[in-house]
Order: sequence, then C-alpha cells, then structure tokens
Amino acid sequence: MTLLSTIRHDSVFRAGEYSNYPIHIVGAGATGSRVFMSLIELGLTNISVYDYDKVEAHNLANQAYMHEHIGVPKIQALKSLASMKLGIAEDQLPMQFVNERIDQRKFNGFLFLLTDTMASRRQIVDAQDKGPNSELFQIFETRMASTHGNVYHFSPTNSVQLERWYDSLISDDEGEMSPCGTSISVGPTASLIANLAVWEFMNFLLDDGCATAQLDVFFKPMMFSTKDNI
Repeated sequence: MTLLSTIRHDSVFRAGEYSNYPIHIVGAGATGSRVFMSLIELGLTNISVYDYDKVEAHNLANQAYMHEHIGVPKIQALKSLASMKLGIAEDQLPMQFVNERIDQRKFNGFLFLLTDTMASRRQIVDAQDKGPNSELFQIFETRMASTHGNVYHFSPTNSVQLERWYDSLISDDEGEMSPCGTSISVGPTASLIANLAVWEFMNFLLDDGCATAQLDVFFKPMMFSTKDNI
C-alpha cells in the first residue's frame, strides 16, 4: 500500500505495533503540519487532521506547505504532501482530513492540540470526557514564540495533571505578537517544537507512559528545562 520504507528506524520505533491507536491533530499550522509529516514518516497512518484555514504565502516559511499550495485548504495541501511522501493516490490515503472547525468534538486515542488560540484549546479540553471510562489517553500541546517554545503532555483523566495544565494557560492577548497582528513564528523553532512533541508521543508509547509533563526550550541562549508528570 505504501512505498515508504521505515527500515532505518524500525529498531527504535515499529509503527505497526501502534497502528490501532487513533491519532488526532487539531490545527495544521506551524507545528500541526510538521507533526503530521513526522508521524507519517514514522509509518503511522491512523491519523485524523482537522483545520479550516487555507494556505497563505506567509505560511511557507514556517509550515510544511509548498508554493503550489497557496490558496488551497490546508487539509487538501496535507493530503497532497502525504500522497507524495507515501506514494499513494490521494483518494486511497488511510488518513482522515477534516476541513472544519472543531471545538466540541470528543476524541479518543491521542490528541495533538495545536489550534491558533488558547481559548479554542481550553474549549476543546473542556469538551473531553474526563472520567475513568474516557477513551482519550493523552493530550500533547505545543506553544511557541520566536526563540522559545513549550511542549505539554497530560492525561485528561488525571485531575492533578489537568489542573496543572489549566493553570499554565495564558490569555491570547499575552502571546508574543508581531506588528502586523499575527503570531511570530520562526521555521526552525516550529520544526524543533513539533518534533519534540512527536518524541514525547513516542516516549509515552515506548516507555510505558514515561513522558515529560512540560518541556521548555529556549534557543537564545540554548537551554532546556523539564517537569515530570504526577
């Protein structure tokens, strides 16, 4: 079905062992588009991506899209990239591409929460089942400015982890903004933060749930700090 060979990393991560786990990516921007591409490069295909924006010219410097995708819905652009990467016709791809806004949907499996605003992230987490029968295992969330970023990881059923994540939220007005009113985003920062989030996901699967609750990365000067989950 796919021409993608994973032989170079099978000794570290065998995607086939985790193919039954649903993965949801909400937001296909700077980190979301790169998370998607990294996951399919690992050999994972049980993925659903949700976004309702179109690719704009300024997206090309910090997102996975190409010049030919300008004006195209990001979901369609990701479908094109996946088709080229995997060698599969677009209409035969096993992933789900959803071109709509997602605020109230309940998710299962693993959720990468990568929307444009903190308010929408709070709204999505608010909507999730948090009881012992929840089918949502873990949430991975990234935040990013020009020279630093954060990766958060928590279980919606763990009240301590959940409260700590809620306490970390800031208002959208507090985020680092450029003079034109759009979020500052540097390509290398977005790429590193996205791939750190994917590694957190991998660590959770490979090490019996052992992943860092919060990873803070600063690029000027280069520093890393971590906080463990409870």
